Amino acid sequence: MVSEIVQTSIISSTLILVGLILGFILLKIQGD
Repeated sequence: MVSEIVQTSIISSTLILVGLILGFILLKIQGD
């Protein structure tokens, strides 16, 4: 039970971080 909650939280936080990084890169590319 606990491991499943930890897995989902890690996955969600990782997806959020990846999304932020991708968005930042896209903004940098469009800025140039």
